[in-house]
Amino acid sequence: MWIIQKPLEYFPSLSGAPEVNHLLDTDFYKFSMLDFILAHPEYRWLNVRWSMKIRNPDIQTTQVIPREVLEAQLEMTQKKITGLSESEISYLRGMEQGKWVKMFREETLDFLKDFSLPDYEIWEEVGNYTLDFTGPWESSMMWEIIALKIINALYISQYIKKSNISDVEFSEMMHQVSGRLFTDIKTLEKAPEATFSEFWTRRAMSSVWQREVNQILAERLPDQYIGTSNILIAKEMWGANPRGTNAHELRMIPTALHDSPEAIISEMYSVDSKWQKHFPELALLLPDAYGTSFYLAHTPREIIEGHTGMRFDSKDPMQAIPEYIDWLVKHGQDPMAKVWIPSDGLDAQKVVQISQAFQQKLGKLSFWIWTNLTNNTKGIFPKTESLWPFGSFSVVVKPSAVQRPSWEWVSTVKLSDNPNKAMWETARVEHFKNIFGTQGMQALQVQV
Repeated sequence: MWIIQKPLEYFPSLSGAPEVNHLLDTDFYKFSMLDFILAHPEYRWLNVRWSMKIRNPDIQTTQVIPREVLEAQLEMTQKKITGLSESEISYLRGMEQGKWVKMFREETLDFLKDFSLPDYEIWEEVGNYTLDFTGPWESSMMWEIIALKIINALYISQYIKKSNISDVEFSEMMHQVSGRLFTDIKTLEKAPEATFSEFWTRRAMSSVWQREVNQILAERLPDQYIGTSNILIAKEMWGANPRGTNAHELRMIPTALHDSPEAIISEMYSVDSKWQKHFPELALLLPDAYGTSFYLAHTPREIIEGHTGMRFDSKDPMQAIPEYIDWLVKHGQDPMAKVWIPSDGLDAQKVVQISQAFQQKLGKLSFWIWTNLTNNTKGIFPKTESLWPFGSFSVVVKPSAVQRPSWEWVSTVKLSDNPNKAMWETARVEHFKNIFGTQGMQALQVQV
């Protein structure tokens, strides 16, 4: 029997409700990084500006999303999120890193009880919205995932509304989206040794669909699907720890405090060293903020010996994994003892390809799959006429500037192993390129 699915069932904003109404509806690494920041006085109270950047030149968000709808969503979310309840705090208190070691300190849990989001600003530039969020690192950081989830859900839902898609047409669309998911499941079954986590709250089409995806994966691939990065979904589904470690902001913000090459390089490694001491069980390297090849060539011994594995984010895993193997062997480390996590732009076919190429050579190979699970909507549209490209697109919210103790605001920088992902202020980007070079980098089309 054909089941009629309605846009109102998937998008709360279509009935005037907030798309995001809970602080736990975010990725785990926001909370792990919060715990780290609060534990280090040198990082607390740093004023940080976060900015949204849309990477696809053919996307025009202002043509699809009315400004008043975006403003209403941000305002409702800001008012709705007022901290966590005692039961939610108890859930977080029960998380562990390793055996008998609490994940979060009580100071962090107290901070979350009375949490509130700082203010936001909306700008319009060349057909797209730009969102800015400014405040202390420990509070402004929480807007990243929330804002991205809102902008992605609004782009899909407002596109549907403007195009007057009927419930039957929407049902056809969701049938195609579901079909893509089940096709991916069949592909993943070809590599039963490949385990993976759903890791893309920020690009989810909607919270409802993200939950459905996780439920389907848990039932259809119980031996391969090992969880989600979304704290709220992890809590609702099984009460287990969500997945995640840290993000590029952990290097981008502290290094922005410096100008000299020596100080910038030292700060990059210092942050990772502090992280390893704070979260020894979550000591995965994320070396591509300023280039993986540079990072590996100059890594201090304590980081080499203390890290637990690597996340491959912007470099092709087919190149990055052999590079990491050679580096481990050179430094007397056992590749079979490390955790290996490819994570950038993956789809089911890539997971199978990487798994078949390396599974027997590596110890703990797993995958973080992102947009292609929770918003696999590109090109799906039941009408012939179109407003703008329909479906998921590449959009990020990253720290764009930091206020130094001198009160001066300075641009942050992210180079990446893919030069097409380099950002922010041009002069600062060039300064960092002069410091870190471009060895091992490869310009690739930005997919997500």
